[in-house]
Amino acid sequence: MDDAADQPPGETWEEIVAKLPAYLERLLASEVYGRGNGRPAAPKEHGVYLFSEGADHLYVGRCGLTERARRVGKGHSNFRSRLAGHSRPSAGHNSATLAWRLTFAALGNEVNEMPKSRADLELHPPFRSEFVRQKERVTAMEFRVVPIKADFESYVFEAYAALRLGTTQNSWATS
Repeated sequence: MDDAADQPPGETWEEIVAKLPAYLERLLASEVYGRGNGRPAAPKEHGVYLFSEGADHLYVGRCGLTERARRVGKGHSNFRSRLAGHSRPSAGHNSATLAWRLTFAALGNEVNEMPKSRADLELHPPFRSEFVRQKERVTAMEFRVVPIKADFESYVFEAYAALRLGTTQNSWATS
């Protein structure tokens, strides 16, 4: 695997960083996509996306080439599939990341009395009920995108956008 292929040839760190403010402008000016609510389907491109409720920017994520997809010869994930993963009623903890985080926030200290494993939590009735509610909430959110072809560049922009927008539901902890 050649990780250097993820960075455009000839671009320096400074050149990539110089693009970030323009990407942020494009992200905030993006058409609002969604599932339902009469919104158009998200494009089948990859890059960085933003979930918001009005002026409250909650979560920035990215879709692109994963190590698992690269290993089995698949291509990039895209905005449409990532939105479905976050909001589909059957989506689990591995794909409905924002709803999962919102569920913990909604339940607060109640979570301390619940099962500890993700698999057990997903089956625990009070947690499961709230998780379903939060996926419905995510479905109603505004979903904006900025296509970015270079995976390395989208990684850098994801962190930049989360910091600049003050997203409340991003986490940089490793899993």
